[in-house]
Amino acid sequence: MVQFDSQKAFLREGAWRSADISLEQELNDSTTQWIRETGGPSVSDSDPEHAVAKEMAGRLGGKILLHFKSSTERSKAKFLGHRQMTLEFTAALPLGHSKRRGVRR
Repeated sequence: MVQFDSQKAFLREGAWRSADISLEQELNDSTTQWIRETGGPSVSDSDPEHAVAKEMAGRLGGKILLHFKSSTERSKAKFLGHRQMTLEFTAALPLGHSKRRGVRR
């Protein structure tokens, strides 16, 4: 559980939840942006959700109040899937080029 001013939010299975809908949306958007920029928590991190909570608390001025270790394998799978869904793998390829053949279509 992380406190931001007078509001609280918690991270569960890769998604933020809060009674304050705007805070919840900001946290989910910021987490997605962070994953796009950096790849998110390390694949070798033993508690990826805690790493995300620490990052978002630091970025948005929050404080971690309560922490329960998440299921490592399930949490890693969630963030790996999220990372794969948000990274832009085709951004480096010029239009009209095929990665397999390296020729114009």
